Parts: sequence; C-alpha cells; structure tokens
Amino acid sequence: MPVSAGATSNSRYCYAVWFRHLNYLAKQNGGKVPEVVAELGPGDSIGVGLAALLSGSETYFAMDEINYWNKERNIRVFHELLAMFRNKEMIPDKKEFPLLFPEISDYGFPFQMLTPELLEESLSENRVRKICEEISNPGNKNNRFIKTYAPWNNSDIIQNDSVDFIFSQSVLEQVNTLDEAYASMQLWMRRGGYMSHVIDYKSLGMTKTWNGHLTFKDWEWEFVKGGRKFAINREPHSVHVRLHKQNGFEVISEINQIQGGSVKREKLAPRYAGLPDSDLTISTSFILSRKV
Repeated sequence: MPVSAGATSNSRYCYAVWFRHLNYLAKQNGGKVPEVVAELGPGDSIGVGLAALLSGSETYFAMDEINYWNKERNIRVFHELLAMFRNKEMIPDKKEFPLLFPEISDYGFPFQMLTPELLEESLSENRVRKICEEISNPGNKNNRFIKTYAPWNNSDIIQNDSVDFIFSQSVLEQVNTLDEAYASMQLWMRRGGYMSHVIDYKSLGMTKTWNGHLTFKDWEWEFVKGGRKFAINREPHSVHVRLHKQNGFEVISEINQIQGGSVKREKLAPRYAGLPDSDLTISTSFILSRKV
C-alpha cells in the first residue's frame, strides 16, 4: 500500500500534527491519551508516533510502504520532542505551518490532558531510556513501545481488536488498495476506538486545476502518472465516507476545506460523472470516526 513521505523530519511539525489529532480525539473520549496507537504513512521519521509515546501512549505501530526513516533522524527528532514536552511548549500554529490542517482553537500546551502526574511517568528517565533503545531497533518484534512495518501488505501484523486510535496525515489519498486498508483498520480497532485522517483530494500539482485529475480516463491517467509508483488514487471525499460506514466506523466529525476553481462537471471522466456536487468542492478533509 503506497503511502507518502512528508515533513516529519521536522520535530516541530510532528509535535503540531500529533496535538491536532489528539485535540479532536480528546473532545470525544473524555480527554484520555490512547494507550495503543497506529499510524499509516509516518514518512521521513516516526516523530508523530514518538510524540504519542511522550504523551503517555504505551504502544505505537508505524506502517509504511517504504522505510523512509532512519535511526539517526528518529533519535534526533525524539530528543527535540522530549525537550518540547519538558518545556511544555505551545503547539505550532498556522503562522509556522500555514498549510497544516486542521486548525485548532487553542494552541496552548494541553495541561488538562497531560497533567503533571502523567508527564512525570511518561517522561521518566527509565521510560525515555527504553524508548531510545527501541528507536535504535524499531523492527524488533519484542519491542514494547515501537513496532514498525515497512512494507506492510496484510492485516495480521496487528492483533485484532487491540488498537485504541489510528491516524494518518495526508496519506490515504495515495493508498491504491483503499478497500483493504479500511478493512484492516476495522480489524485492528477495538470496539469504541477512534481514528482520524486528513485526506488531500487535490492533484498535488499534476494538473492545472486542483481537481483536474478527475478529467482523465483510467488509461489516460496511467500515462499521466508516468510510471510513478506512489501517486494519488483519485478517490473523492464521498468514497472515503462510504468506506468508513461500510467498515463499521461512525463518522463523528468532518472538517472540510472548500475550494473554488473546480473543473466543470461536463469535463469529468465517465467514472466520475455521477459524483455529488460536494466532491467537486471539497479539496481536503479531516474525518474523525468511532468503531461501533
């Protein structure tokens, strides 16, 4: 399953991404830090997952098609994140990362959730040392905190009904086997668990208009991709909403970015002719759901 590399070599970006997802999760689960978390497509480092561990999560699963990260980068990002947590730094806002989605209402450190008692345990010297040891050997199947899989192409890498929270940041638009991905997440997630995904429906610069990729027939799109292994899958917002529901996830919250300048409906490729109007205006979405 192709997933994208991103800006996760930047520890501040990782801090910002994690606290955005955690912020919206906290509104639904009573402000609890999820114990077992899984991320699709961590990219250049496993920094967002390391932020989850520093917040008190006990186990982090990282899954990508290619191992973009390396030990040195992960260790650097971890120590930078550790300093940010110890200093209780504010969450970087849109001035620092103007394109990071979604926005949140409060960029202060989440003291109500990450209490002094919780941080004393999650940032303890012994725990930090053990996490560092696992960063040096993330593929060790005996790890307690960090479990990485690259590539991954089947659902049995994670025990069924064991994950509390699954998240991704601009990844699912590049997964070619979406049906399998959602089915896997359904198996991994315990009943009542949550997942949140930021999905970018734009052409990522491959066409003049932001959704010009919807005008190509399938064979034409293969030509446009030019042999790229990891390209956008061209699935619109409505498909992701449908896959959530088909796999037993109740969509609790959606935050959608609306963008003008769409291609005209009459220019859509035949497979997209019946899209709802909303699919021609939603360029990015944040979807938070719960397994029922």
